[in-house]
Amino acid sequence: MAAVLALLLLALPWLCIRSRRIECLAWKLLLAGFGVRLRCHGTPDATGSALTVANHISWTDIAVLGRLLDAGFVAKSEIAGWPIIGALTRRYGCPFIARDSRTATHRLAADMNAYPADHSLVLFAEGTTGLGDVVLPFHSGLFAASERWPRVQPVTIAYRRADGAPLSPAERRAVAWVDDDALLPHALALAASGGITVDVWFEESFAPHDRKHAAQESRRRIAARLVEVQAAALKRAA
Repeated sequence: MAAVLALLLLALPWLCIRSRRIECLAWKLLLAGFGVRLRCHGTPDATGSALTVANHISWTDIAVLGRLLDAGFVAKSEIAGWPIIGALTRRYGCPFIARDSRTATHRLAADMNAYPADHSLVLFAEGTTGLGDVVLPFHSGLFAASERWPRVQPVTIAYRRADGAPLSPAERRAVAWVDDDALLPHALALAASGGITVDVWFEESFAPHDRKHAAQESRRRIAARLVEVQAAALKRAA
């Protein structure tokens, strides 16, 4: 609750002044308050304007990547109406997508094309959250504006226990924010869980040929990393 209060206190200057220092402080306090320990592997694309494509497990993914990247996020349209968070996402010009609209991808492509050329953007290409043990299919339609970015950088997110050990199926479900999970109960349960560790891998960036190549290659690299992580966990358990 102290972390949430601190975030609320930072919201006003954050809305008024675009400051990377304020952003980092806000995300750092939020992650610390919920006991999320961050381990980063690799580095963000050196150009600073790559399309970052990540797998999606929980609401904490946004805080994690927000802490590591000076970037906006492609967000579901419902977030625009959330108190404070909605105002922050609109303040940063984050593109929104209405997932139940047939014309959503066309509108999203237009918004992504209008996004500042010198700023990175994060796309959760599964279009939803999952348990994190596998990568769900990537929607190539979400990459309609991929030609707008000369580079695409896949990012793999994987959660572990606070001591670095693999999560059990029950623990994995508790970390994942999926289906109809309410945000507040999920956040309180996570805060009471004793903490977790999140590993973030910045995979090697690549130049996409087209939107299908961008989707397929991003998913392939993230899936390969998760297989590697699971193999290492099995070896450790043995």
